[in-house]
Amino acid sequence: MKSIFNEEQKDYMIKNYLILSYREIGNHLGFTERQIRGWLNNHGYNKNRKINDKYFDCIDTPLKAYFLGLIYADGWICANNNPRNYEFGIELQSEDKYVLEKLNDELGGLNIISHKNPKIQYINGRKANSGHSDVLRVYSKPLVLSLKSNGIETNKSHKNIYPVVPKNLFFDWLRGYIDGDGCYYTNKIVNTYMHITCYSKEPLLYVQSTLKEYNIKTTIYSENPKKYRLMCTDYNSMHSLVNHLYYQDDLFYLQRKYIKIKHLLGSVA
Repeated sequence: MKSIFNEEQKDYMIKNYLILSYREIGNHLGFTERQIRGWLNNHGYNKNRKINDKYFDCIDTPLKAYFLGLIYADGWICANNNPRNYEFGIELQSEDKYVLEKLNDELGGLNIISHKNPKIQYINGRKANSGHSDVLRVYSKPLVLSLKSNGIETNKSHKNIYPVVPKNLFFDWLRGYIDGDGCYYTNKIVNTYMHITCYSKEPLLYVQSTLKEYNIKTTIYSENPKKYRLMCTDYNSMHSLVNHLYYQDDLFYLQRKYIKIKHLLGSVA
């Protein structure tokens, strides 16, 4: 049965049901209070249920540290004086949707993950397809402020602030950061290597200095005045890095990147 609400109206209800009354939402959208309440309740959006907006208040588990690193790479927050406009979001390619579902579960499972169809782009005059992606959005002022206090900034292009997690959770945070902004490669010159790209040097210096404590060698260079890259190319350092990132079997991670690095290291071992 086709819904009487379009996607924009559904998004408005999800964004505002904890802030406005059913009647206020109905008046805004042109529906009855009963229709609004019915759709929200049928889809699990009950006013008695709450978003776990304190989830990131204390980074004390490997999973929290992982998600903080992933959000630092691929997430965003919006914050202003209107409590209705505090938004946290993260977008991943569709094959990684299970990661968004896991994060949504950790935050209470109250948020809809929406799908985005590919967009046609032109890069250097060539037609390119952006691919399918999925987006998780959460509207919560306490959650946004908690993320902000943990180093997630509203302006992703100027990441001068970075999360500093407990030392025993550093590699969980880094695993999330690499899953978002990192890549694993292999070539004939340096065999297998890892790199992280960032628009600010400070976060990479933090990663580099911490890895140095574990005798993991990295280098940082500037691609241009506003773009930096940290690379790990040393053979022994790469093996040590991977062993620290995936230090036990029950960790959460991006499966495709885990499979790739295990395959690459196995091929050059």
